[in-house]
Amino acid sequence: MSRHKIFKYSLGVIIVIFAFFIAIRMATFDTNLNPEITYKLPEFASLDNLSDVEYGQWAVAVDGQPIVSERTESPQPTASTTKMILSLAVIQQKPFALGETGENIEITQEFYDIYTWYITHNGSNSAVEVGEVINEYDALASVLLASSNNMADSLAIWAFGSLDNYRDHASNMLAEWGITDTTIGSDASGYDPSTTSTATDLAKIGAKLLENPVLAQIVGLPSHDVPVAGALTNSNGLLGQNRIIGIKTGFIGEESGYCLITGYKEGEHNITTALLGAPDRTSSFSASSGMVIAAQSAMPFSNLVTSGETVGFYHPWWSEPVAITSDSDFTELGYSTPNSSASLQVPTTSAEALEATSDKVTGTLELKFNDNTYHAPVSAADFSLEPTLLQRFLHVFGWSAS
Repeated sequence: MSRHKIFKYSLGVIIVIFAFFIAIRMATFDTNLNPEITYKLPEFASLDNLSDVEYGQWAVAVDGQPIVSERTESPQPTASTTKMILSLAVIQQKPFALGETGENIEITQEFYDIYTWYITHNGSNSAVEVGEVINEYDALASVLLASSNNMADSLAIWAFGSLDNYRDHASNMLAEWGITDTTIGSDASGYDPSTTSTATDLAKIGAKLLENPVLAQIVGLPSHDVPVAGALTNSNGLLGQNRIIGIKTGFIGEESGYCLITGYKEGEHNITTALLGAPDRTSSFSASSGMVIAAQSAMPFSNLVTSGETVGFYHPWWSEPVAITSDSDFTELGYSTPNSSASLQVPTTSAEALEATSDKVTGTLELKFNDNTYHAPVSAADFSLEPTLLQRFLHVFGWSAS
Protein backbone atom coordinates (compact mmCIF):
# COMPACT_ATOMS: atom_id res chain seq x y z
CA MET A 1 0.00 0.00 0.00
CA SER A 2 1.37 3.40 -0.96
CA ARG A 3 2.15 6.07 1.54
CA HIS A 4 -0.60 8.21 0.09
CA LYS A 5 -3.23 5.53 0.67
CA ILE A 6 -1.92 4.88 4.17
CA PHE A 7 -2.18 8.57 4.94
CA LYS A 8 -5.74 8.81 3.58
CA TYR A 9 -6.74 5.69 5.48
CA SER A 10 -5.22 6.93 8.73
CA LEU A 11 -6.81 10.34 8.33
CA GLY A 12 -10.18 8.73 7.76
CA VAL A 13 -9.80 6.63 10.90
CA ILE A 14 -8.81 9.70 12.89
CA ILE A 15 -11.78 11.64 11.53
CA VAL A 16 -14.14 8.78 12.38
CA ILE A 17 -12.72 8.46 15.89
CA PHE A 18 -12.88 12.21 16.38
CA ALA A 19 -16.47 12.38 15.11
CA PHE A 20 -17.38 9.44 17.31
CA PHE A 21 -15.80 11.18 20.29
CA ILE A 22 -17.68 14.39 19.57
CA ALA A 23 -20.95 12.50 19.17
CA ILE A 24 -20.43 10.68 22.44
CA ARG A 25 -19.56 13.92 24.22
CA MET A 26 -22.59 15.68 22.76
CA ALA A 27 -24.87 12.86 23.87
CA THR A 28 -23.48 12.51 27.36
CA PHE A 29 -23.32 16.13 28.53
CA ASP A 30 -25.25 16.53 31.77
CA THR A 31 -28.48 18.47 31.64
CA ASN A 32 -28.45 19.62 35.25
CA LEU A 33 -30.47 22.77 35.81
CA ASN A 34 -28.35 23.67 38.86
CA PRO A 35 -31.02 25.42 40.96
CA GLU A 36 -29.75 28.06 43.37
CA ILE A 37 -31.80 29.52 46.21
CA THR A 38 -31.49 33.26 46.85
CA TYR A 39 -34.47 33.62 49.19
CA LYS A 40 -33.68 34.72 52.73
CA LEU A 41 -36.03 34.16 55.65
CA PRO A 42 -37.35 37.38 57.21
CA GLU A 43 -35.87 38.35 60.55
CA PHE A 44 -38.16 37.78 63.52
CA ALA A 45 -37.95 38.92 67.10
CA SER A 46 -35.93 36.52 69.23
CA LEU A 47 -37.73 33.92 71.30
CA ASP A 48 -34.94 34.12 73.85
CA ASN A 49 -36.08 35.55 77.16
CA LEU A 50 -39.67 35.35 75.93
CA SER A 51 -40.90 35.91 79.44
CA ASP A 52 -39.60 37.58 82.57
CA VAL A 53 -40.95 34.73 84.70
CA GLU A 54 -38.62 34.10 87.62
CA TYR A 55 -40.27 31.04 89.13
CA GLY A 56 -41.48 27.57 88.28
CA GLN A 57 -41.29 26.58 84.65
CA TRP A 58 -42.92 27.68 81.40
CA ALA A 59 -43.14 26.64 77.78
CA VAL A 60 -44.58 27.77 74.44
CA ALA A 61 -45.70 25.38 71.69
CA VAL A 62 -46.95 25.72 68.12
CA ASP A 63 -49.48 23.04 67.19
CA GLY A 64 -48.17 20.93 70.04
CA GLN A 65 -44.52 21.29 69.00
CA PRO A 66 -42.48 22.92 71.81
CA ILE A 67 -40.72 26.06 70.62
CA VAL A 68 -39.10 27.35 73.78
CA SER A 69 -39.08 26.54 77.50
CA GLU A 70 -37.37 27.94 80.56
CA ARG A 71 -36.17 26.89 83.99
CA THR A 72 -36.44 23.41 85.45
CA GLU A 73 -38.27 20.82 83.37
CA SER A 74 -38.58 18.20 86.12
CA PRO A 75 -42.16 16.98 86.55
CA GLN A 76 -44.18 18.67 89.27
CA PRO A 77 -47.81 18.51 90.48
CA THR A 78 -50.17 19.86 87.85
CA ALA A 79 -53.20 20.65 90.02
CA SER A 80 -56.39 21.21 88.01
CA THR A 81 -54.59 21.48 84.68
CA THR A 82 -54.84 17.67 84.96
CA LYS A 83 -58.49 18.09 83.97
CA MET A 84 -57.35 18.71 80.39
CA ILE A 85 -56.15 15.11 80.32
CA LEU A 86 -59.38 13.85 81.89
CA SER A 87 -61.48 15.73 79.33
CA LEU A 88 -59.46 14.40 76.40
CA ALA A 89 -59.69 10.85 77.71
CA VAL A 90 -63.45 11.03 78.31
CA ILE A 91 -64.27 12.45 74.89
CA GLN A 92 -62.03 9.83 73.33
CA GLN A 93 -63.90 7.10 75.20
CA LYS A 94 -67.37 8.64 74.81
CA PRO A 95 -67.09 10.79 71.65
CA PHE A 96 -69.70 13.22 70.38
CA ALA A 97 -69.69 15.98 67.77
CA LEU A 98 -69.90 19.74 68.08
CA GLY A 99 -73.54 20.74 68.43
CA GLU A 100 -74.41 17.54 70.29
CA THR A 101 -74.52 17.04 74.07
CA GLY A 102 -73.17 13.51 74.34
CA GLU A 103 -74.52 10.77 76.57
CA ASN A 104 -76.55 11.34 79.74
CA ILE A 105 -74.99 10.70 83.15
CA GLU A 106 -77.08 9.88 86.21
CA ILE A 107 -75.72 11.15 89.50
CA THR A 108 -75.58 8.13 91.76
CA GLN A 109 -74.97 7.99 95.51
CA GLU A 110 -71.32 7.24 94.72
CA PHE A 111 -71.01 10.44 92.70
CA TYR A 112 -72.83 12.42 95.41
CA ASP A 113 -70.43 11.07 98.04
CA ILE A 114 -67.50 12.25 95.90
CA TYR A 115 -69.10 15.70 95.86
CA THR A 116 -69.46 15.83 99.65
CA TRP A 117 -65.88 14.58 100.09
CA TYR A 118 -64.48 17.50 98.10
CA ILE A 119 -66.67 19.94 100.05
CA THR A 120 -65.26 18.72 103.35
CA HIS A 121 -61.71 18.82 101.97
CA ASN A 122 -62.05 22.32 100.53
CA GLY A 123 -61.70 21.18 96.94
CA SER A 124 -63.29 23.03 94.04
CA ASN A 125 -66.65 21.48 93.25
CA SER A 126 -69.98 21.80 91.49
CA ALA A 127 -73.25 20.92 93.23
CA VAL A 128 -75.02 17.69 92.29
CA GLU A 129 -78.05 15.75 93.56
CA VAL A 130 -78.74 12.03 93.66
CA GLY A 131 -80.91 11.13 90.70
CA GLU A 132 -79.91 14.20 88.72
CA VAL A 133 -79.22 13.61 85.02
CA ILE A 134 -76.52 15.73 83.43
CA ASN A 135 -75.35 15.41 79.87
CA GLU A 136 -71.74 14.87 78.92
CA TYR A 137 -71.27 18.38 77.53
CA ASP A 138 -72.47 20.01 80.76
CA ALA A 139 -70.32 17.67 82.82
CA LEU A 140 -67.23 18.59 80.79
CA ALA A 141 -68.14 22.27 81.16
CA SER A 142 -68.26 21.79 84.94
CA VAL A 143 -64.77 20.31 84.80
CA LEU A 144 -63.16 22.82 82.44
CA LEU A 145 -64.88 26.05 83.48
CA ALA A 146 -65.54 25.68 87.22
CA SER A 147 -62.68 23.19 87.71
CA SER A 148 -65.07 20.80 89.46
CA ASN A 149 -63.06 18.10 91.20
CA ASN A 150 -66.09 15.96 91.99
CA MET A 151 -67.32 16.02 88.39
CA ALA A 152 -63.83 15.13 87.12
CA ASP A 153 -63.64 11.98 89.27
CA SER A 154 -67.27 11.13 88.52
CA LEU A 155 -66.72 11.46 84.78
CA ALA A 156 -63.67 9.20 84.96
CA ILE A 157 -65.60 6.52 86.83
CA TRP A 158 -68.64 6.87 84.54
CA ALA A 159 -66.59 6.60 81.34
CA PHE A 160 -64.06 3.94 82.41
CA GLY A 161 -65.64 2.08 85.32
CA SER A 162 -63.00 3.08 87.88
CA LEU A 163 -60.23 5.57 88.51
CA ASP A 164 -57.69 2.77 87.97
CA ASN A 165 -59.13 2.06 84.53
CA TYR A 166 -59.08 5.77 83.76
CA ARG A 167 -55.44 5.99 84.79
CA ASP A 168 -54.50 3.14 82.45
CA HIS A 169 -56.40 4.67 79.52
CA ALA A 170 -55.04 8.19 80.06
CA SER A 171 -51.46 6.92 80.43
CA ASN A 172 -51.70 4.96 77.19
CA MET A 173 -53.30 7.92 75.40
CA LEU A 174 -50.45 10.22 76.39
CA ALA A 175 -47.85 7.61 75.44
CA GLU A 176 -49.40 7.29 71.97
CA TRP A 177 -49.06 11.06 71.59
CA GLY A 178 -45.39 10.98 72.62
CA ILE A 179 -46.10 12.82 75.86
CA THR A 180 -43.71 11.01 78.18
CA ASP A 181 -42.98 13.21 81.20
CA THR A 182 -46.53 13.12 82.60
CA THR A 183 -47.67 10.68 85.28
CA ILE A 184 -51.37 10.11 86.01
CA GLY A 185 -51.92 9.96 89.76
CA SER A 186 -54.62 8.60 92.04
CA ASP A 187 -57.47 10.88 90.95
CA ALA A 188 -58.74 12.51 87.76
CA SER A 189 -59.05 16.02 89.18
CA GLY A 190 -55.47 16.92 90.06
CA TYR A 191 -56.45 17.59 93.68
CA ASP A 192 -53.98 14.92 94.73
CA PRO A 193 -50.39 15.99 93.89
CA SER A 194 -49.54 12.52 92.54
CA THR A 195 -50.37 13.65 88.98
CA THR A 196 -47.22 15.35 87.69
CA SER A 197 -46.06 16.86 84.42
CA THR A 198 -43.84 19.50 82.88
CA ALA A 199 -44.67 22.81 81.25
CA THR A 200 -43.60 21.37 77.89
CA ASP A 201 -45.95 18.39 78.21
CA LEU A 202 -48.85 20.57 79.34
CA ALA A 203 -48.36 22.92 76.39
CA LYS A 204 -48.61 19.84 74.14
CA ILE A 205 -51.72 18.62 75.97
CA GLY A 206 -53.29 22.07 75.68
CA ALA A 207 -52.79 21.92 71.92
CA LYS A 208 -54.45 18.49 71.80
CA LEU A 209 -57.45 19.93 73.65
CA LEU A 210 -57.78 22.81 71.19
CA GLU A 211 -57.74 20.33 68.29
CA ASN A 212 -61.02 18.90 69.57
CA PRO A 213 -63.90 21.17 68.47
CA VAL A 214 -66.12 20.34 71.46
CA LEU A 215 -63.46 20.93 74.11
CA ALA A 216 -62.16 24.02 72.32
CA GLN A 217 -65.67 25.47 72.38
CA ILE A 218 -66.11 24.73 76.08
CA VAL A 219 -62.86 26.36 77.23
CA GLY A 220 -63.86 29.45 75.22
CA LEU A 221 -67.14 29.92 77.10
CA PRO A 222 -67.16 32.82 79.61
CA SER A 223 -69.95 31.02 81.49
CA HIS A 224 -72.36 28.14 81.13
CA ASP A 225 -75.50 26.95 82.92
CA VAL A 226 -75.76 23.35 84.12
CA PRO A 227 -78.45 21.51 86.11
CA VAL A 228 -78.39 21.96 89.92
CA ALA A 229 -75.09 23.87 90.04
CA GLY A 230 -76.53 26.63 87.85
CA ALA A 231 -74.29 29.25 86.23
CA LEU A 232 -70.61 28.31 85.98
CA THR A 233 -68.00 31.01 85.40
CA ASN A 234 -64.78 30.31 83.52
CA SER A 235 -61.89 30.39 86.00
CA ASN A 236 -59.48 31.60 83.30
CA GLY A 237 -59.26 35.32 83.96
CA LEU A 238 -57.35 35.89 80.71
CA LEU A 239 -60.12 34.60 78.48
CA GLY A 240 -60.82 37.09 75.69
CA GLN A 241 -57.69 39.16 76.39
CA ASN A 242 -54.94 39.29 73.74
CA ARG A 243 -56.97 36.81 71.61
CA ILE A 244 -56.75 34.10 74.31
CA ILE A 245 -59.38 31.38 73.77
CA GLY A 246 -58.75 29.19 76.87
CA ILE A 247 -57.52 26.91 78.43
CA LYS A 248 -57.14 25.89 82.13
CA THR A 249 -56.10 27.10 85.57
CA GLY A 250 -54.83 25.02 88.50
CA PHE A 251 -53.80 25.32 92.16
CA ILE A 252 -53.35 22.90 95.07
CA GLY A 253 -51.21 24.98 97.41
CA GLU A 254 -47.45 24.86 97.74
CA GLU A 255 -47.27 21.50 95.96
CA SER A 256 -48.08 23.04 92.59
CA GLY A 257 -48.24 26.79 93.05
CA TYR A 258 -50.55 28.54 90.61
CA CYS A 259 -50.66 27.03 87.13
CA LEU A 260 -52.15 28.33 83.92
CA ILE A 261 -52.34 26.93 80.40
CA THR A 262 -53.43 29.39 77.69
CA GLY A 263 -54.13 29.14 73.99
CA TYR A 264 -54.64 31.48 71.06
CA LYS A 265 -54.87 31.22 67.29
CA GLU A 266 -52.46 32.41 64.60
CA GLY A 267 -54.19 31.62 61.33
CA GLU A 268 -54.96 27.91 61.57
CA HIS A 269 -52.25 27.33 64.15
CA ASN A 270 -52.81 26.73 67.87
CA ILE A 271 -50.28 28.49 70.07
CA THR A 272 -50.25 27.27 73.66
CA THR A 273 -48.35 28.51 76.69
CA ALA A 274 -47.91 26.68 79.98
CA LEU A 275 -46.86 28.17 83.31
CA LEU A 276 -46.33 26.11 86.47
CA GLY A 277 -45.48 27.25 89.99
CA ALA A 278 -46.51 30.90 90.12
CA PRO A 279 -46.65 32.29 93.70
CA ASP A 280 -50.21 33.63 93.38
CA ARG A 281 -53.12 33.81 90.94
CA THR A 282 -52.41 37.41 89.95
CA SER A 283 -48.82 36.54 89.08
CA SER A 284 -49.91 33.54 87.00
CA PHE A 285 -52.27 35.74 84.99
CA SER A 286 -49.72 38.53 84.59
CA ALA A 287 -46.83 36.26 83.58
CA SER A 288 -48.97 34.20 81.18
CA SER A 289 -50.34 37.35 79.58
CA GLY A 290 -46.77 38.59 79.13
CA MET A 291 -45.79 35.31 77.45
CA VAL A 292 -48.72 35.49 75.06
CA ILE A 293 -48.00 39.11 74.11
CA ALA A 294 -44.30 38.31 73.57
CA ALA A 295 -45.14 35.20 71.55
CA GLN A 296 -47.52 37.14 69.31
CA SER A 297 -44.76 39.64 68.63
CA ALA A 298 -42.08 36.98 68.03
CA MET A 299 -44.28 34.57 66.04
CA PRO A 300 -46.40 36.67 63.68
CA PHE A 301 -48.73 35.30 61.03
CA SER A 302 -47.12 37.23 58.20
CA ASN A 303 -46.42 37.38 54.48
CA LEU A 304 -43.32 35.21 54.12
CA VAL A 305 -43.15 35.35 50.31
CA THR A 306 -44.52 37.97 47.92
CA SER A 307 -46.17 37.12 44.61
CA GLY A 308 -43.61 37.38 41.80
CA GLU A 309 -40.68 37.50 44.22
CA THR A 310 -37.52 35.90 42.86
CA VAL A 311 -36.54 33.12 45.25
CA GLY A 312 -33.79 31.53 43.22
CA PHE A 313 -32.33 30.81 39.77
CA TYR A 314 -31.72 27.93 37.43
CA HIS A 315 -28.20 27.88 35.97
CA PRO A 316 -28.23 25.50 32.97
CA TRP A 317 -24.93 25.62 31.10
CA TRP A 318 -26.73 26.24 27.77
CA SER A 319 -28.72 29.26 28.95
CA GLU A 320 -28.57 32.50 30.83
CA PRO A 321 -29.77 32.22 34.45
CA VAL A 322 -33.53 31.65 34.69
CA ALA A 323 -35.44 33.21 37.58
CA ILE A 324 -37.53 31.00 39.89
CA THR A 325 -40.35 33.12 41.29
CA SER A 326 -43.22 32.83 43.76
CA ASP A 327 -46.61 32.15 42.21
CA SER A 328 -48.54 34.07 44.88
CA ASP A 329 -48.32 35.78 48.24
CA PHE A 330 -47.63 33.17 50.91
CA THR A 331 -48.83 34.06 54.40
CA GLU A 332 -47.90 31.79 57.27
CA LEU A 333 -46.59 31.64 60.83
CA GLY A 334 -42.92 32.53 61.10
CA TYR A 335 -40.55 32.78 64.03
CA SER A 336 -36.89 32.82 64.92
CA THR A 337 -35.39 29.45 65.77
CA PRO A 338 -32.01 27.75 65.26
CA ASN A 339 -33.86 25.13 63.18
CA SER A 340 -35.27 27.58 60.63
CA SER A 341 -34.37 26.89 57.00
CA ALA A 342 -35.45 27.54 53.43
CA SER A 343 -34.84 25.25 50.44
CA LEU A 344 -36.05 24.86 46.86
CA GLN A 345 -37.99 21.70 46.07
CA VAL A 346 -37.88 21.89 42.27
CA PRO A 347 -36.75 19.67 39.37
CA THR A 348 -32.97 19.59 39.20
CA THR A 349 -32.47 18.09 35.73
CA SER A 350 -34.08 18.47 32.33
CA ALA A 351 -35.43 14.92 32.56
CA GLU A 352 -37.24 15.70 35.82
CA ALA A 353 -38.64 18.93 34.43
CA LEU A 354 -39.83 17.26 31.22
CA GLU A 355 -41.76 14.66 33.20
CA ALA A 356 -44.07 17.37 34.57
CA THR A 357 -47.38 17.83 32.80
CA SER A 358 -47.43 21.57 33.37
CA ASP A 359 -46.43 23.99 30.64
CA LYS A 360 -43.84 25.46 32.97
CA VAL A 361 -41.37 24.20 35.54
CA THR A 362 -43.01 24.21 38.97
CA GLY A 363 -42.08 23.34 42.52
CA THR A 364 -42.16 24.75 46.03
CA LEU A 365 -40.11 26.88 48.34
CA GLU A 366 -39.93 24.78 51.50
CA LEU A 367 -39.82 26.80 54.73
CA LYS A 368 -39.08 25.07 58.03
CA PHE A 369 -39.52 26.46 61.52
CA ASN A 370 -38.61 23.70 63.98
CA ASP A 371 -41.07 20.88 63.19
CA ASN A 372 -43.46 23.10 61.23
CA THR A 373 -42.93 22.86 57.46
CA TYR A 374 -44.67 25.03 54.84
CA HIS A 375 -44.56 24.92 51.03
CA ALA A 376 -44.96 28.06 48.93
CA PRO A 377 -45.63 27.36 45.21
CA VAL A 378 -42.95 28.60 42.79
CA SER A 379 -42.25 28.29 39.08
CA ALA A 380 -39.70 29.20 36.42
CA ALA A 381 -40.47 31.16 33.27
CA ASP A 382 -40.54 29.38 29.92
CA PHE A 383 -37.02 28.44 28.85
CA SER A 384 -35.29 25.77 26.81
CA LEU A 385 -35.07 22.67 28.97
CA GLU A 386 -32.45 21.03 26.76
CA PRO A 387 -29.48 22.36 24.76
CA THR A 388 -29.68 22.38 20.97
CA LEU A 389 -27.36 20.28 18.81
CA LEU A 390 -25.35 23.39 17.98
CA GLN A 391 -24.98 24.23 21.67
CA ARG A 392 -23.90 20.69 22.44
CA PHE A 393 -21.37 20.75 19.58
CA LEU A 394 -19.86 24.07 20.61
CA HIS A 395 -19.84 22.98 24.26
CA VAL A 396 -17.44 20.18 23.31
CA PHE A 397 -14.82 22.86 22.58
CA GLY A 398 -15.74 25.08 25.49
CA TRP A 399 -17.61 27.53 23.29
CA SER A 400 -21.18 28.73 23.71
CA ALA A 401 -23.99 29.86 21.49
CA SER A 402 -26.86 32.06 22.60
